[in-house]
Amino acid sequence: MLNIRTIFGETAVRVRKNLKIIVQLEKPVGGVIPGLERLPLEASTEEILGVRIRKVVLPVAAGRNLAVLVEAAVRNYVLQLRGIDSTQDFIRRQEQHFGRGP
Repeated sequence: MLNIRTIFGETAVRVRKNLKIIVQLEKPVGGVIPGLERLPLEASTEEILGVRIRKVVLPVAAGRNLAVLVEAAVRNYVLQLRGIDSTQDFIRRQEQHFGRGP
């Protein structure tokens, strides 16, 4: 346990804050996380106190930079809020490259 108020000061603590995204770090078993899609087409959510919250599951392993992984997940979420879907964009570019798309 960390006492954030003591470590970082009073301004690092908020009395009230909205939870917008859950980033769940999972250690793969045998290199695989059951049920994890590499390119999910639908956003995953979890219900907390009757409210649906966006959820991202990230596989973690030794040597991976967790701060960068979590920051990338949050930045992708912000892009999605702005109407930019990186997964759909990737799929569209793949289809164009292989001659199956517009």
